[in-house]
Amino acid sequence: MIKIPAFGFADYRNLWAGTAFNQQGMSGEQVVLGLLVFHLTHSTAWVGVMLAVYFLPFFVFGIVSGAVADRLDRRSLLRRIEALIALNMVIFAIVLAMDLAALWVIVVFALISGSLRALHQPARLSYAYDIVGGDKVVSGLGLLNLGSRTGQLIGALAAGAMMDRYGGSAAFLILASGHGLAFIFFLRLRAAGRAAVACHVPMQQNIREYVQELRANRLLLMLLAVTAAVEIFGFSFATALPELATTRLHLGADGLGMMHAARAVGGMIAGLGLTFMGALQRRGLAYIGVIFAFGASLMLLSAEGPLLATLAVVAIVAGAAAASDILTQSMMQLSVPNALRGRAMGVWVLAIGFGPLGHLEMGGLVEMLGLGPALFTNGAALIALGVVVAIAVPRLRQL
Repeated sequence: MIKIPAFGFADYRNLWAGTAFNQQGMSGEQVVLGLLVFHLTHSTAWVGVMLAVYFLPFFVFGIVSGAVADRLDRRSLLRRIEALIALNMVIFAIVLAMDLAALWVIVVFALISGSLRALHQPARLSYAYDIVGGDKVVSGLGLLNLGSRTGQLIGALAAGAMMDRYGGSAAFLILASGHGLAFIFFLRLRAAGRAAVACHVPMQQNIREYVQELRANRLLLMLLAVTAAVEIFGFSFATALPELATTRLHLGADGLGMMHAARAVGGMIAGLGLTFMGALQRRGLAYIGVIFAFGASLMLLSAEGPLLATLAVVAIVAGAAAASDILTQSMMQLSVPNALRGRAMGVWVLAIGFGPLGHLEMGGLVEMLGLGPALFTNGAALIALGVVVAIAVPRLRQL
């Protein structure tokens, strides 16, 4: 029998389950919001604008969210945010049921939801490290990513099917109920964790230490820059999925749900692989390889193909994306003192906060060049980034 050390901790099991239910909502709402905007505007550029607004808080709150995760009890923070996400979804479901969801209303909801999720990420990721410790951080984060992708798989399929049959309001109520279950699992978190910070400094000092670390820690700054570039050119492929599903493959909400489900499957495979690698050596070299794989798979996605082939390529793209997340999260937490790990995850949130630039860029490219050339261009940009990083950043190869 294969033993998974992280699952030996009861708190990790509850964190894993809560994360899965949290992420079903994130994946599901992107399916519903993307289709709502595309149906209203018939424009991939507007889908890009909506996703840019959704991820804008990750940039705006990058520093603050990490500082909050280091200042407050991470267990309590997870519970509070989860309750607010569920409430926000219920309110939006009512708005949809009353047929009041104009474009600006959808964008406002995306902004609120993105803000809550930007605060959630550092607390969840740093608490996982608290439980398993630095020696098992890659496998612990890989397994947590598996939980995330499992939830995303369920959320994408459920949201697409519910929207197709009963409308967006019903889809959001189902997603909100999942967040209710996540809240219950987070209520069951007991210990602060063996690597938890014992002394919490005041918020002002917290942020001051954060800024000082960013100025002094060249490795952290380098990881921030590379992660931001991968976010812009790689993760922005999600902007193209509504048009890929509806225009190229002639599918509806259930088809877009399948696209997001394929993303989840790819992430699950990547998470499993890194989970069983244990204490991975040469994380930096592995990360550079992931950047190349990410770019090549996007270029492959640019070519037209049947549904099953397209879903397979989407899964490969998503697997590279998930591996990128896991490796950068682990490298950033290991690059700072223990007391700053929440803030290190704030730096990661700040890096993925550059995503709005990518979503706007992808939306604009699709409008100007078409779907295939836009995906190919971003894939080629990732390949070029991998070459530059491999040559110009030798320190990353040695991590």
